[in-house]
Amino acid sequence: MTWFVVGKTGKLKHAPPHRARRWVGHALACPYRVSVAGFIALICAVFAAHAASSSPDAVSYLLLDANRRTVIAIDWHDADAAVPIGSLVKPFTAIAYGEGHGLHFPVYQCTGAECWLKTGHGRIGIVQAIAHSCNSYFRQLAEDVPVVDVRETAGRFGLPGPPLDCDRETLFGVGSEWRVSPLEAARAYAELAARRAEAGVADVIEGMRLSARIGTGAAVGATLRGSGVLAKTGTAPCSHSPKAAGDGYAVVIYPGDSPRYVLLVEVHGKTGARAAETAAHLLRDLTGAR
Repeated sequence: MTWFVVGKTGKLKHAPPHRARRWVGHALACPYRVSVAGFIALICAVFAAHAASSSPDAVSYLLLDANRRTVIAIDWHDADAAVPIGSLVKPFTAIAYGEGHGLHFPVYQCTGAECWLKTGHGRIGIVQAIAHSCNSYFRQLAEDVPVVDVRETAGRFGLPGPPLDCDRETLFGVGSEWRVSPLEAARAYAELAARRAEAGVADVIEGMRLSARIGTGAAVGATLRGSGVLAKTGTAPCSHSPKAAGDGYAVVIYPGDSPRYVLLVEVHGKTGARAAETAAHLLRDLTGAR
């Protein structure tokens, strides 16, 4: 069900489904006193929401309290169902590699031959690889990290690990074998934020900070100018019917230096970079982030 509330300015605001009769979020609101014009707008908005829910641009989101791991706002059908989440798994593979190699990360050459960026990323280290979600870097990294280590690391962050018999591409989010529920993914990133000062994790966090500035999550930094924010994007095989070319995912952690919120967004039929754009606007609307 789609809920709408009347915000402090008198404008209709979209709110997630909630068991209570009132949603407590960025704008405390009571939807019972609405003018005739407001009522007409509400009816139109409901029809628009139903149309959007079946469109290829349908958006799902999940907002967590970063410290308590509790859900603040959600509009995601079956958020407990496991789905492929693409490159959102890369940070956990990176941490597993670091822990098995004395917390030292390699520098690799990305020519573009095995990466989404066909012109290549050049010589990059782990921070840049996270920021730009470089498949070539992680393809090489995955050759030197046991699947069992990735499973153990993922488990410590509350994620189900990849299958023991998976191929190496699964370890950096290619294909559909490594499946995670949206709730598990959001809480794993909340745990990542909580451990942000730990060796190995700190490199991943720096990559997410750079992503929000100039990487695949740059739309987040562009929208939330002057705000410390972390971002990670991913593009995964579509989990909807009818199928699209893929689904875009974005995680935003805000503020970056003292996290209060973790927002996970999925945009059907779009890339992770496009999901980051949607996530930035949602974070601003839901929390007042600027």
